[in-house]
Amino acid sequence: MSRRTIAYQPALDGTRALAVTAVLLFHGGVSWMSGGYLGVSVFFTLSGYLITSLLLTEHASTGSIAAAAFYTRRARRLLPASLVCIVGVCLMAWAGWFEGVANLRRDVFGAVFQVFNWVKLGSGESYADLTAAQAGLKQPLDHYWSLAIEEQFYWVWPLVFIGLVAFARRRGVKVFTVVAWLTGLSAVAAPVIAQVWGPNAAYWATPARICEILAGALVACWLHGRSVPRGVAPLAPISLGVLTVACVLFPDGHGPAYQGALPLVAAASAALIVGLQAAGPVRSLLAARPFVGLGKISYGVYLYHWPVFVLIDRETWDLPVGVVLLIKSSITLVVAVVSYSLVERPIRTASWMPPRRTLVAALAGTAVASIIAITVVPATTKYYGVDSAAAEQAAIDSGPVEPLVPLSPATTTTVTSVTAGTGDAVPSTVLGAEPSTTLPAVTTTTQLAVPPRPVRILVVGDSTAEATGAGLVAWAAANPQYAQVSVAAGPGCGLVLIGYLELTTGQRDTDAECGPYARDFVPAKAVELQPDVVMVMTTVWDVLDRRLTKDGPLLPATDPAVEAAMVASLGEFTDRLLALGVPRVVWVDGPVPLGSLVGGDDSQAQPARHATLHRAVASVAATRPAVRVVDLAAWLHDQPIGADRSARLDGVHWTGKAALQISAEFLGAALVQAALS
Repeated sequence: MSRRTIAYQPALDGTRALAVTAVLLFHGGVSWMSGGYLGVSVFFTLSGYLITSLLLTEHASTGSIAAAAFYTRRARRLLPASLVCIVGVCLMAWAGWFEGVANLRRDVFGAVFQVFNWVKLGSGESYADLTAAQAGLKQPLDHYWSLAIEEQFYWVWPLVFIGLVAFARRRGVKVFTVVAWLTGLSAVAAPVIAQVWGPNAAYWATPARICEILAGALVACWLHGRSVPRGVAPLAPISLGVLTVACVLFPDGHGPAYQGALPLVAAASAALIVGLQAAGPVRSLLAARPFVGLGKISYGVYLYHWPVFVLIDRETWDLPVGVVLLIKSSITLVVAVVSYSLVERPIRTASWMPPRRTLVAALAGTAVASIIAITVVPATTKYYGVDSAAAEQAAIDSGPVEPLVPLSPATTTTVTSVTAGTGDAVPSTVLGAEPSTTLPAVTTTTQLAVPPRPVRILVVGDSTAEATGAGLVAWAAANPQYAQVSVAAGPGCGLVLIGYLELTTGQRDTDAECGPYARDFVPAKAVELQPDVVMVMTTVWDVLDRRLTKDGPLLPATDPAVEAAMVASLGEFTDRLLALGVPRVVWVDGPVPLGSLVGGDDSQAQPARHATLHRAVASVAATRPAVRVVDLAAWLHDQPIGADRSARLDGVHWTGKAALQISAEFLGAALVQAALS
């Protein structure tokens, strides 16, 4: 008997259009669509409904379910465009378009083998990190987490459903009843997972999200073989209104979605599907041609939008968020239409691809994508790390040395470079800046005198200290007569060890997690290396909101009580170094991070927070004669590099080239002078 299919419902394509639009608005930085990620939940429920409706119809018409044919249809529907997107990202990475993105090769394999959500969960990343400009460079395959969850469901559900049908027949109950119990259990599991394993598991883990798909399956079981009551029509506008309000009110990075409340969103999506079964104004609206057209290509829109958005966000266009979103969306739509016309529809409707040939093609495509990932995708970790060769060359020689003798800057005659035909002088390379290929000219300048021995500089602090220290290391390697530099940073840790931070991964006890670095690791390095200067730099981690006690109120960094805690904790850290005999501690006031690439509130880039941190540092230095403050932020204020996003790809960390420029033109001399003065 031939396989029957379900009747086409244009309004469901319109629902897809609304869901993908919510995602685009959210990822595009539209401030009032902070919960636009719920569009993915609507996709989940709609998929569960459609897939289960197909299985029910097939079972009713043939008395069985052909699992092989099901997998063939799913592979032909989803895999071609997915592999095209993955291979495209790999080739763009090979061309350097995603320079500095960490773990891209890992992400490619997670996407290819449909386990990307588990890859993200295992990495400790949160969904908030996906869109946060200050969390690191955006990764072009991050959106594959939701596709992975759906594909895992597709692999399992036909076989599970066959078992459920058999179980229901033996027990003399309806399939609807069995699926209802399964959906209810999964709904209970979501908040339990959030409570036991935390907010990341509540968002990434398949068991926590499966209820949203099963809610659609439950609707399919309830509607199968049933005449749709006229009274369900009002459910469409009501549930659509509820979903719209949720997309506007749900916060990004925390809140109900991370606490196991997504089954409630699934209930609203399920009610919308039921309401669309009866004629009504909402069904007529969603069945309109523009909505249906967008819904038909919504899979491609979702697939391609994120790599397009990531690439556009790397540009430094000074344009309103709405204009940038329009550009992003237009490019995405063009790519999605081309993919639908040339890849997705031809393969999905091809009559020359029976199950065996489809399986071979799927395996071959997966193998090709994997080979491309291995051969062309750079094995990048992070773009701002210290170069190992330079680190070895510039490392502090920990042997005994004579104390440094204070020196004064000397006035000498040096060579500067003048750009041919312009007459504009460019600083010389006396401290390691790269010269221009230009005409030489002689001028009198004040330069840093060469010390009797290289100044030994130990760089400590968070990841911004690591990025800045990478430039100091490169500068010292090129100028060994001035300094030796070793970096002992603690990425992910600030130095204010009082209180608790509220992160998307849960509450962080700053003393428990970062105390070992500040109290044990750094002092041990100071004893081992005997530096003349310990350069300390900390930024974003110490300006986040915090609770001073575990159950106390969440206070901003600008609160006087938090500022007092900063002074106390930073002072304690400084005193620990001085007590070990460190001659000079130099605190570096870092620049404010660049604003979010996608607009909206970005607390880490608020100048007032960093001003509070800088005041705390000044307070520490004011009462300790051996402590100096180098105001890097003030120097950068008048330098083009300070506002150049290409110098801080993620808005926070310097590239190696930028860090070297900063060290050669300012910071290296400032640290050496601090040691010699």
